[in-house]
Order: sequence, then structure tokens, then C-alpha cells
Amino acid sequence: MASEAHESGNDSAASGAEGPPNGRRSRQILILGVVIVVAVVAGLTVWTTRRAPETGDTSGGLTASAPVEFDLGRQLLRLGDLPGPVRTATYTIRPDLHKLEISGALTDASPSRGDHLSSDYAWQVEILMATRGADVHSFVPYDEDSGPAVIPRERVAPVHGRRAVQALSDQNRVLAWEYAPDAEIRMMLSTASTAERRDEMARQVAEGVRWETTPRALPFEVDGLPDGAVRKSTYLRWEADGPVVVSADYLVAPVENEHDYPGPVITIGIDTSSLGSAAGSDDVTVSGRRATARESRGSGTVGIYRVAQLPGGCAECVAELVIAPAATAAIGDRDDALRLAASIRLVKGHEDPTRWRFW
Repeated sequence: MASEAHESGNDSAASGAEGPPNGRRSRQILILGVVIVVAVVAGLTVWTTRRAPETGDTSGGLTASAPVEFDLGRQLLRLGDLPGPVRTATYTIRPDLHKLEISGALTDASPSRGDHLSSDYAWQVEILMATRGADVHSFVPYDEDSGPAVIPRERVAPVHGRRAVQALSDQNRVLAWEYAPDAEIRMMLSTASTAERRDEMARQVAEGVRWETTPRALPFEVDGLPDGAVRKSTYLRWEADGPVVVSADYLVAPVENEHDYPGPVITIGIDTSSLGSAAGSDDVTVSGRRATARESRGSGTVGIYRVAQLPGGCAECVAELVIAPAATAAIGDRDDALRLAASIRLVKGHEDPTRWRFW
């Protein structure tokens, strides 16, 4: 027994003599594994952080934080509850503002239907969403006859759990609320319904506003933009049984005079209306395709160039290029403008309404 114990001890001793190198190797492997895991986790964290939107979704339908500049490639708002069928809808995205305008018919039998709005457009909604720190009321247009639009003053029940204020004006209801800290949404509802119904509809629309991060991919591409051209806004207009218009504004030269609106800007887009022959336009061809060119020379040349037979599978689509006076030098003459308009083409999936629908 003693001998066995001794031999066992010797085995242990012999084994122990080789133990430290194996232990160090095991620890090194373990440490290396931990380092790899940490590195992978850190890499994934950085990757997901960079890919994640600047804002975070919340269960309340809004967001936890607002950006200081909007991404023109993302549609951030969806309207979930409207008073009736939609007849027209527009969505404009700028770096500092999202603007939604939508109108339609009422589903109820309001006795005042048709006072000043036709039965086809018995309600109208305008929603403005500003970036963090911006005053959403500064985007309210000024009317020379009636002055600035009503600015909300009266504190009312929260919207989406966020503090809100309201203003009343004839057939309008204005609600404004914080959709994130230091960032506001302003909604104006116009309808000829009763005052009680207006209040109900305004609250219904406001509570139905939802935050999302849907990519807003333009349904077209264009070749030949001037070097350094920067997209400044996107615009979509939809009409029931009417044309669909999608466009983007590009700044094509440095701004020399901030008071010269719109500056060196061109608008590129498509619509589903016919080419037609507007008064004052010339019927021309470019690359074998029918086109029109209209140029007015007042304080500067404004050019509107439309080209039919748009490539990409939309027989009724027309490409359009609008050139502001300050952008003329960056684009060139009529032939240059027509070539640029003719380079507009549809992209795959352009007919998919999920790419642009926001209600």
C-alpha cells in the first residue's frame, strides 16, 4: 500500500513536473478565447451602433430621441388613424423638416359637410415635424391678409403621453406635442364638421401618428448631375385616380445670395400625367423620345423640360427637370437640359407602394 501510495505520489510528482507548462498553455488559450469573444462582441456592438438609426423606437409610437438633421432617405412618420378615405397625400422631407399634407372625404354624415370644403375634400391635415432644438412654429407660413397661422397656447391632455398644447380657429384645430425631448410635431386639422367632431378628429389623428424608419428610396435614377450636386429635399404627391408625382431637389452650385430663393436648385422627378403640350412650350425630341421644353426669361431663365417614354416599364410616366434661374449656368443650354432629363429612368420595384405609402 505504501509502495502503491509512493508510486502514486511519484506519478503525481512526475505529472506535476510537467503541469505548469500545460497550465500556462490552457490559461493562454482561455485568455485568447476571451479576447476573441470580447473583440467579436465589441465589433458587433460598433457595427450595430453604426447601422442603428439615430433615434430609438418606443412602445408609445414615437421615439426616445430626435436627430439634429433628418436623413433624406428615411420616412419617419406614418398616419394610422384618419377621419375617412384619403384623396390626396404629399410627403416632403428636408434636412430640418418633415411635412405631411393629406386630405379626404368624411365617413360620417356630418351636417356641415360641404360648407367651405367640397365633399371630396371634407377634411385636411397638415403635420410638421422639426429636428431637435428647432421651433416647429417657425415653419408656419405667413398669410398677408390674416397674418401668421394660429400658434398653440392652451395646455391640453397629453398626446402619446407627451405634453401637448392646442389652438382653435374657426374650422381649424391645431395640436402640438413633443415627440421627443426638445423636439415637436405640429398638426393642423381643417374640416367643416361640428366643433365637437373637429376636436375628436384632431385627437384621433394625433394619437394615430406613428414613428418608423422606413427607407425612402427614390423610384428613379439620373445620370449626369453636376459634380458636387447635393440632394436637399424629396417630395411625393399621390392622388386617388390622379397622377403620382415623385421628385427631389438638388443644390448644383454654391449659394452666393441667401436671399435668392430657391438658389441654384434643380428639381428632378417623374409623374404619371401625360406629356401634353403646355402653353408656351416647344415640342421637341431627345434620343428619339417625345419631349417638351419651356423656358421663361424674366428675372432669370426658368426651364421646364419633360420627356416621355420613360425606361423601366411605366408607359404613362414622364420625366421632368425644372431648373431655377441661379442653376442655369451649372446645367448648360437647352440641349444639355434635355439630355439630363432624358437620363432619368425608373428603378426596379418603383411600382411597390410600400416604398412610399405613409398611411
